[in-house]
Amino acid sequence: MAKDWWEKGRGFDLWSIPHFLFGVLMGMFPALTGISFLTALALTFALAMLWELYEKLIGIRETVPNILLDVVLSIAACVLTSYALIAYPLHPDDLLVVAVAVLALYTFTNLSGWFAYRRRNRDFTR
Repeated sequence: MAKDWWEKGRGFDLWSIPHFLFGVLMGMFPALTGISFLTALALTFALAMLWELYEKLIGIRETVPNILLDVVLSIAACVLTSYALIAYPLHPDDLLVVAVAVLALYTFTNLSGWFAYRRRNRDFTR
């Protein structure tokens, strides 16, 4: 039987990648939109928590360390990205190109994981 790389792990797993990329995107928000860093951080935390709640509501089972790590990864990526952009600012056009590339990678990793989940759960409602 082939290994399903998208299976949920105890802590880090492939699902950690989109959680991290979400934080990177949120860390770009202050530079892209002019909102404050604290607003972006609060939004990151709120959306990460809401996502974990949504996963629980639809029946996705995760370990507590995995849930905590998903939220912490998003927040850490937001903070690191924001500080990196303060230390090494990019031209707004360049930042937009980077953001679109990160969004594309984020979308690809989420879709890849979703399709793996559907393959594992054939009776999942279509």
